Amino acid sequence: MSFPRHLRKSLDLSGLTQSALSRRTGISQASLSRYLNGHVMPSRDVVVALGEALGVGEDVVTAWENHINGGELPHFLRDIGRLEEMAARVDLIGPVAVPGLLWCLEYARLVFRSGQPLLSEDHVERLARLRSARLEQLTAHVSAVFPMTALTGVPDDVGRAQAQHLLDLPERVSLHLVPEGSILLGVTSPLMMFRLVDGRQVATSDHVDGNAIYSDSVLPRISELVRNALALSLPHMATRDVLEGLAR
Repeated sequence: MSFPRHLRKSLDLSGLTQSALSRRTGISQASLSRYLNGHVMPSRDVVVALGEALGVGEDVVTAWENHINGGELPHFLRDIGRLEEMAARVDLIGPVAVPGLLWCLEYARLVFRSGQPLLSEDHVERLARLRSARLEQLTAHVSAVFPMTALTGVPDDVGRAQAQHLLDLPERVSLHLVPEGSILLGVTSPLMMFRLVDGRQVATSDHVDGNAIYSDSVLPRISELVRNALALSLPHMATRDVLEGLAR
């Protein structure tokens, strides 16, 4: 039995509604729907939380492990950090903000303060330093698409710092700004497409309640979204010209 089918059966037997399960676990109903329909595979910690809430414990974890080990990805590649480390290329699409791998320290602080309002300043600082140092630990070629408003819509000092940081990135990073007046209509959350050294492709996206890894059936759509985003954006050298103006 596939994991989505097992999860649906467990939900039916529990007598809970989808909204009740959402309240118990803190997982949004939108994410639950994606898990139940097999559009997205949850991470292990999410599966454990679902098993506890449904009263099935390890059964649902076993179904999840069987599904991923017999299908798209081994367990160790369900971790975003491992995907980043094993990727030969990463395509990043940020519909609102600069993609996280490219954040400078100031931008990271701003994002974490906004997105995690309950965190202490010390925790925000620790996360910001870890995130802003992540790219230099990786070797993958990176292509990133994000709107110009990701830089012009933040405080001036943060925007200047981020623009300069982008200009200082290594040559393996290709930058593509979506000019003002255009929007990435088809992309509703940050997307990442990993091309691993063994040729496999893995697509993930960020949500309020965690990172989701998409099934192989969704890869063609994600590939088209990446291609369309690149077509809508400025070439790398034109983007650098804009960034030089924003960094002043």
